[in-house]
Amino acid sequence: MFKSNDLNILSFPFNGVLPQSNQVVVRDIDVVGVGAVRKQQLLKIQSEREIVLQSHSAFIPPSVKSIYDEELKRTLQWLKPVRVTSVSDFDFRAEVLSTFEKSFPKTNLFLGIMGKSSRDKYLQEMEWSSWLLQDHWRYFVGFVRQKFPENTALRELAQWEWIHAWLEIQPFEEEKTGGKQIKVNTSLQTLALSEDNKEIERMKGLYAFVYDQDSVKITERQLDIYEAALLDLLAEDRIYNEEQLLEMALLEEIEPHINKDEWRKRIEVLLASAILVQH
Repeated sequence: MFKSNDLNILSFPFNGVLPQSNQVVVRDIDVVGVGAVRKQQLLKIQSEREIVLQSHSAFIPPSVKSIYDEELKRTLQWLKPVRVTSVSDFDFRAEVLSTFEKSFPKTNLFLGIMGKSSRDKYLQEMEWSSWLLQDHWRYFVGFVRQKFPENTALRELAQWEWIHAWLEIQPFEEEKTGGKQIKVNTSLQTLALSEDNKEIERMKGLYAFVYDQDSVKITERQLDIYEAALLDLLAEDRIYNEEQLLEMALLEEIEPHINKDEWRKRIEVLLASAILVQH
């Protein structure tokens, strides 16, 4: 699907729509140093279009400039833009507000009339300490928790959206060795919803989020008590083969008790969901 765009500048998080032009512009503040989902999206775009990288180097905070320069070198190696152009004018505030709306769409709607004052207050308190625009909102969940301590639905909604946004830009890649050892996906994030949340249409319970390298997607699954126990057994980077993990699981004092075959089914489900991986 193609869409005209006079500037041909791609917006991230990316919605999959490319401009008609043979060349597309991506901005360093959206792509330098990213991994996981966004990197794979960029590689796909690279196979279909010529990429021009737009640099905001003059606006990168001095505190992170040296790290930015190193990440830029690494990014150029795989992004392979046909050219790099520099930007001389940049409205930081407008850009971070736009990024907020893309990263926290449901939270933004939930806040309603409180949204503007909340965003303004956050930006007053938070200096720009990263070159990635999305990363500027990494403390927003904590900010919401502090400002709205009684609003459980809002806090958990913001955290749910941030987990998805955060996983999109993190460089999680599992080495595939074809082994039989089982471990937790290094990208695993969890969220316990303390009540049903109608904004995200999720029921109360424990949820797991991972970057699935095979599908190049962020996947989510509600865990039952047995699946949660398996993750606990593999916590702190523990690694077992399937039989060892089953032996450990059978020692769990969970009621109602399930047999070895039922535990095996839980392991298979977690492997199929990429929450557990074999190496």
